[in-house]
Amino acid sequence: MKKKPHIIEQFVYYFLERPFVKAILLLTMLLILVSSIWLVTSESVKVKLLPNPLADNFSIYVDLPEGKSVYETKEVTECILNQLKDEESITDMSVFYGESAPIDFSAMIKGRLFAQGENIANILVNLKREDERDETSIHIVHRVRPIINTNCTMYDNKIKMVQSPAGPPDIASLVLEVTGAESHQDRLKLSKKLLKLFKETAGLADFDILSDEPYEKYGIALNEHKIMQSGLQVEQVTKILYLAFKGMDISYDNDANAQNQIPIHLTLNKSSKKMKKVSKEMLEQRLSSLMLLNTQGMTVPVIEVVNVEVQQSNPSIVSKNLSPMIAVVAQTDMESQIYPLLKIRDKILNDFSDTYEVEKVGMLDLSLLNKERQNRYFLHWEGEQKVSMDTVTDLGMAMGVAIGIIFFMMVIYYNSFALAGAIVLASFISVAGVIYAHFIYDIFTSDTFYMTGTSLIGFIALIGINSRNSLLIIDFAQQLMQERSIDARRAIAISIQTRAKPILLTVLAIIFASMLLATDPVFGGLGIALIGGTLLAYGVSLFIVPIMIYSTLKGKANVQ
Repeated sequence: MKKKPHIIEQFVYYFLERPFVKAILLLTMLLILVSSIWLVTSESVKVKLLPNPLADNFSIYVDLPEGKSVYETKEVTECILNQLKDEESITDMSVFYGESAPIDFSAMIKGRLFAQGENIANILVNLKREDERDETSIHIVHRVRPIINTNCTMYDNKIKMVQSPAGPPDIASLVLEVTGAESHQDRLKLSKKLLKLFKETAGLADFDILSDEPYEKYGIALNEHKIMQSGLQVEQVTKILYLAFKGMDISYDNDANAQNQIPIHLTLNKSSKKMKKVSKEMLEQRLSSLMLLNTQGMTVPVIEVVNVEVQQSNPSIVSKNLSPMIAVVAQTDMESQIYPLLKIRDKILNDFSDTYEVEKVGMLDLSLLNKERQNRYFLHWEGEQKVSMDTVTDLGMAMGVAIGIIFFMMVIYYNSFALAGAIVLASFISVAGVIYAHFIYDIFTSDTFYMTGTSLIGFIALIGINSRNSLLIIDFAQQLMQERSIDARRAIAISIQTRAKPILLTVLAIIFASMLLATDPVFGGLGIALIGGTLLAYGVSLFIVPIMIYSTLKGKANVQ
């Protein structure tokens, strides 16, 4: 009695014998592939190459304009501390005035290690352990950032919430470098226009221009002629000024010949030096209260022998590749870097066309020519987005090399370009499974689930796994044709039926192992990519690979 074909064999016979069904299957697979690409381009599936890691702390950088006093800096800092002191997730906070917080690699790259002055402060915020709080560090920063910015914005300050970097640290998530033009003022003027675009773009926070803002300061110039007429000495006036404002060591508390000296430091008390709002009149009033004894034994107010002058600050010039540069920076807030970047770039192309001739340079950079003054500027994107683009380029090259090597190996192994192309194409289609898996998983998560660099690593791994599935089917089909003289259609059907169960067991093993990675903030993309890509690859192995290899195997059988 003839054995009835297995249901899988019957199905393979069915679609191999009917061109219309084969066309429907191929068209369906093409639609799945095209629609998956549309999911990415329409931002239904978002891409973020470097996912943010979770941490038990974060830093707050407080920057006031140059020339602001330490008292104003303390006022801003104390406001931030008051906003955070009732947060249950925070265990403690440390404040560092005028100096950097404990050094880490990120602070070194951001240049915070060398930042000093009365106008800066750093706050290190420590959180409870991850298993002891309901929110992640990312969500805590996202929640408290608008509260701090709303209640503690004063003196034109800038507050930055700094988390652990997702990858190699950078100055900021988005950095737009402005070079060109003739003067610093021209570059600063353009940078302020660009900063406005940054602030109008959703998903960005912690804006800043990395350049000194010009400000007025007050200098005390000695009038040597009046000093001599008053019976004083220049050194005498200099010392009293230095003693009053800076302070100096005047003696020692122990023996002057002792190995370790204990200095006595003399200066005005804080209330005498403190000036809430500095002005020329206020400074002159303070100087008039300082008295010096001249050679005749008479007291002379210091204000009589000095002049208070209003001076303009000189901004520091930062250069890159020997070109003066100003950087406009911002941090992303629960968003990928690429989408705000593209929106800002489109705004520059559209909104700046009236004043500038805008040209595209390279992939994302721009060149601006001022129509009136003929000044040319160059806008170059840096920051974490640059690292992301480099990651995409490297992974793309790795994927291309992997596909190329597999293709030529298959050509040598089968002596057939058609079979090798079928194997590689079937493997490549699994990218649709990767994208759809991210789309479906994102529906069931409260936060946006991004397709990350680890997702691309998963896709590269899938190429090898899926190629092996196709190899098992083709090799067994060829073996049946050679050893049992079975026709190509039946050999493919038997091969599919025989290899379906072992391939399914491999698929299930990959899925169950990948589930352990799916919830990880960094490697979740890898786990979801392996699950989605493997499932679609299994379907491709059962329905698409037979169609793609049937004509080639049938032709080989006819030749034989």
